[in-house]
Amino acid sequence: MESNTDLNKDMKRFAPGTVDVQEDGSMVLTLTRTYAAAPADVWAMLTQPEKTELWWAKVRGKAQTGSPFDLKWLNVKDEHGHADETEWWNGRVIQGQAPDVLEISNAMHGTIRVELSADGTGTKMVFANIISVPKDVALMSLSGWHVHLDHLAEALDGKKVDWAHWWDDFYPCWEQVHAAYQSADR
Repeated sequence: MESNTDLNKDMKRFAPGTVDVQEDGSMVLTLTRTYAAAPADVWAMLTQPEKTELWWAKVRGKAQTGSPFDLKWLNVKDEHGHADETEWWNGRVIQGQAPDVLEISNAMHGTIRVELSADGTGTKMVFANIISVPKDVALMSLSGWHVHLDHLAEALDGKKVDWAHWWDDFYPCWEQVHAAYQSADR
């Protein structure tokens, strides 16, 4: 695996996501990506704990409908500015249909739904996160998902994020993406 210095930091290779406000006030954050990997390979990156840590979070559970599916974020800092992990955020698989649909509920991130479909020799992903938060928080979350899904493209190419250095390496990328989303929302 390659280091963070070999990872993309441009964050412009994928189209921006969208925020849609629902009648009940919840927000649907949607990002669409196409990856140069088979749906089964993308599914593995979403569901296998040894692979999710390369680009997203620690996962505890199985991607089967009704099973627990807990997440532990790896790109956080403690009160002294050192790399840290969050507590486990409990979740459950609402729908697990390999390799097409993974929908989970999560204590911190509401509902996350990922739909995968073959697209030529690759995979089209439609990622949706349904959350009930103020618009400014939704834009922060959308920015985070944008960066994580970029990390997924890198993981599919055999690279991984060095979480201990994420803030130095990728927080500036997150800030760039977040500023673009804020600007587009005005």
